[in-house]
Amino acid sequence: MLQAKEIVIVPGLITAVFITYDGVRDDSREIREASWDDFVKRITAVDPDWDVNPEFMQEVESTKPAFGMGGWLRRTIHLMKAGQHPEYWTADNATEEATNLMMSTAIGWAKAIQAETEHLREIVPPGPEHFKSFEHIVKVVFNFLFIGELGEGKAQSRTEPEDEDVEIRDLIFANNAESGFWKDLKRKYAASEVVVDAKNKDEVTRDDLRQLYCYLKPALGFWGFIVCRSEPPAKITAFNRALCRNFSQLRGVLILSDDDLRRMVRIKMQGQNASAYLQDRMSEFVRSL
Repeated sequence: MLQAKEIVIVPGLITAVFITYDGVRDDSREIREASWDDFVKRITAVDPDWDVNPEFMQEVESTKPAFGMGGWLRRTIHLMKAGQHPEYWTADNATEEATNLMMSTAIGWAKAIQAETEHLREIVPPGPEHFKSFEHIVKVVFNFLFIGELGEGKAQSRTEPEDEDVEIRDLIFANNAESGFWKDLKRKYAASEVVVDAKNKDEVTRDDLRQLYCYLKPALGFWGFIVCRSEPPAKITAFNRALCRNFSQLRGVLILSDDDLRRMVRIKMQGQNASAYLQDRMSEFVRSL
């Protein structure tokens, strides 16, 4: 996974570690000293609600130097301690603090994902210039919805056989399910991997569908997903059915939209399995054939 580690030291006051995922050079690291004002600018860029004064940090250093603070917002994890005390930055301490952080932020993470899907079009407008942002959100949502059933999504590029200058990016999720919808998909369509094509546009084209149908293969499986911004029009749904019939119903593609992501996240937040929603959508599509 791509990550960057940034260590910011305000002499005599605080040492902070920032770990940012995605869109950065693999395993990069920066260590720098900063003024208190510069540190505040850095931490509030991650956590706008952070509000601690230097007097508080001085008090913590003199009374509880081992005390740690942290948070996890969007793509950045931050951990900090008062002063400069390397004896408290041990592997055992890091494991304990990371575990506590994960437990305390899991609910916040889920709420953040729900907030993003509820306002997805405002956060990421349709259009090629926002493609990577939409792909990232689709990956995060799938990771959240199907944790324990699918592995973590990884971006993978492919070229269109008829036009090698056209690069298409997909998200690939390992299908680790032992039961339920994803297990059935693995059994019926050899879907050991799940291919998700994130299209940051309102309407999927016939070429989009044709390309994904042709890309499905034994090494991946014969069922894929396209996630776009709006429900497909009737003509595209009809073309999708025609393609599935042309392949003797041995391969297929389910088209999802922003609304489907929202519904599945709401289901997950209610403590239910979002896979059941996909099962219903897929069954509806298969029956329409």
